[in-house]
Amino acid sequence: MSNTLWTVPSQGSGKIIKAAAVLAGVSLEQPAAYEHYVDNKKPEFLEKFPHGKIPALEEADGFKLFEGIAIARYIAGINPAAGLLGKDLQEATLVDQWIHLTESEVDLYTNLIGQLLRGFITPYNKPIHAAFAERQLRALKTLNAHLASRTFFVGERITLADIYIANQILRAATVTFDATLRKQRPHLIRHAETVVNQPQFKGIFEPVEYVEKALTYVPPPKEKKESA
Repeated sequence: MSNTLWTVPSQGSGKIIKAAAVLAGVSLEQPAAYEHYVDNKKPEFLEKFPHGKIPALEEADGFKLFEGIAIARYIAGINPAAGLLGKDLQEATLVDQWIHLTESEVDLYTNLIGQLLRGFITPYNKPIHAAFAERQLRALKTLNAHLASRTFFVGERITLADIYIANQILRAATVTFDATLRKQRPHLIRHAETVVNQPQFKGIFEPVEYVEKALTYVPPPKEKKESA
């Protein structure tokens, strides 16, 4: 039995895990016939992963793990020589620091703003939207400033922090991180494109369709009143 990763092509955390596996030299196989929202609800899947979430990992020896960041960190740590978690404890802690900042201040608000604008969070609240955007913008400023004098976030080679952040920045660039903001934060785009365009990652990260303007709220059409 090989190491099996359950994910879908569009899942960002799955891409991060696969990229980490490539650099760590870890072989992963995906079930060819997996159908999300169907197979992950079956008893045999839930017996292995009770919460029914993907990505999910099962190793050849039966070890099982779910939650994207946990899996990515585990895969990255299998081969210490790859340097994905840094070369020492201090660098490993910095890798975690930059990942957690991006998770809580960039990816979180990309998700919340997207849900707010698409009507999954109702009613729409403009002050809350502005607050979410401001929190994300502050984090983007911090991340961009850190990259102003370096190629990668920690050390002189790609770590898990770079893979994670590049994926989330490019995702934000399809929702909130528009052309005007990208010009103000050029190091983030330079870094993200450097990472995802590594030859080893071919087939993992698809081209990004950058938004020119951040998505905005469009009120639903008012219902026409029938004449008496």
